[in-house]
Amino acid sequence: MKVYGIVLACITTTLLADLAYFERDVNSTQLEQCKAFFTKEKDVKTIHLLNGQTLEFKDEYLGDDPEYKTLLYTLKGCFFKEKYLIYSDFMPDSEAYYALDLRDGKGIRLDGMPYLSPTQNYFVTEAEESHRISVYTLEQDRILKVFTHKFHAQCITQHTAWVDDHTLSFELECDGIFDEDTNTTKENTIEIFKLIYKDSKWEIIQP
Repeated sequence: MKVYGIVLACITTTLLADLAYFERDVNSTQLEQCKAFFTKEKDVKTIHLLNGQTLEFKDEYLGDDPEYKTLLYTLKGCFFKEKYLIYSDFMPDSEAYYALDLRDGKGIRLDGMPYLSPTQNYFVTEAEESHRISVYTLEQDRILKVFTHKFHAQCITQHTAWVDDHTLSFELECDGIFDEDTNTTKENTIEIFKLIYKDSKWEIIQP
């Protein structure tokens, strides 16, 4: 958490166009499947929709300085069967993720980079310094959020992984949480949790 926090702070401060950081979670295999739907040229990503229309995502710079970007678009992945292109935009204060419907160009805000379950019926999202874990379903080729939980502001979720189609494991790292019962501040802790689908609902448990 501390290493990524420092990296993100540096990028936020200078906005130096370091593409290696933004491509850390790019799914190249998914993008290869959807390469017919986009073209990239310098700072412009052109999206070719199934309805014949096009969209342009153009990076923006700080004044005329070619090294410092104030808005950076990155293509992250794609759900070929469902026809969704995953991308992020980075601005001075945050990186936001979206699923772009290639049928009509409508975008859906996601809580992070999506990772599909083994049978691809669900996906979970993960983002740097995220306090939230969210699960979405892909019913009838449409994205629907079915679960979300936000943790304490001093905690982040990390190392999220599918165990099977109805079970996820993840770590929760917390730093400096004040305990009102004991009137003390807890030091850095890392705990492992599971998110399971049981009795028609998702719930968080600690093994």
